Amino acid sequence: MSINIQKILIPVDSSSCSVTALNAAKSLNSFYKASLFVHHVEESGVSSADLKNKVSEILGSSAYTFSESSGNVTKEIVDKAEQLSANLIIMGTHGANGFQEFWMGSNAYKVVSSVKCPVLTVRDGVTNFAFKKIVMPMDTSFETRQKIPMATDVAKNVGASIHLIGVSTGKDKEAEHHVNSYMNQACDSITDKGITCTVENRLGGNITDTAIAYAKEINADLIIIMSEQEPQIGSFFLGKFARQMVNHSPVPVITIPTRDDLLITDARL
Repeated sequence: MSINIQKILIPVDSSSCSVTALNAAKSLNSFYKASLFVHHVEESGVSSADLKNKVSEILGSSAYTFSESSGNVTKEIVDKAEQLSANLIIMGTHGANGFQEFWMGSNAYKVVSSVKCPVLTVRDGVTNFAFKKIVMPMDTSFETRQKIPMATDVAKNVGASIHLIGVSTGKDKEAEHHVNSYMNQACDSITDKGITCTVENRLGGNITDTAIAYAKEINADLIIIMSEQEPQIGSFFLGKFARQMVNHSPVPVITIPTRDDLLITDARL
């Protein structure tokens, strides 16, 4: 699986979340030099002229295309991503908790669970977009290794190190065996590409909490996950732990959709 980020879609509205997303896009694109597409789903009472001025102020001399549409926010963003064949979507999010998370979620969560391309979600107020330390949780699912190409591509482009953390809800020998096997294969693949890689094993407990705690501990500035973490425990739209990560992580998260046609049998990609 090759990664070629040429088109980045940044959905915006009048909130401060959009400012955060635009700043993240500007920083990341200083490495990728992709085409930027800023899209606004029209809101009542919001001046398009003011929004365009805000976008221009943040992106400055960066080349970008601004577009607008009306309708359901999630559907419009998903349709725009498909129309562009976007390689990455960058969205700001306030996060969610309690009943709001379970019943309503957020537009960011809904987009992540609906699109076919990776989505970078950034918590409102984040200002560090250096992306020099990438945390990549490895669980017991076979699909967990589909993160490797994206992680290595980002690491090579921005000059980051990758920090693997073995996670699982259980601490049994079988879980430990699978996680260790996947982490060793992943680390070999990563170091083969000249990227610094570390391995840490922390099985048991809530996967999201464990991964976020580790990211904070090492001052990581990016977490990369699959849309289905521990799929046998997953929910109907987005894996339980992936959903929690998108909604709660204070560290920017790239969520990659699981694809059945990309089941990796050899992690040395």
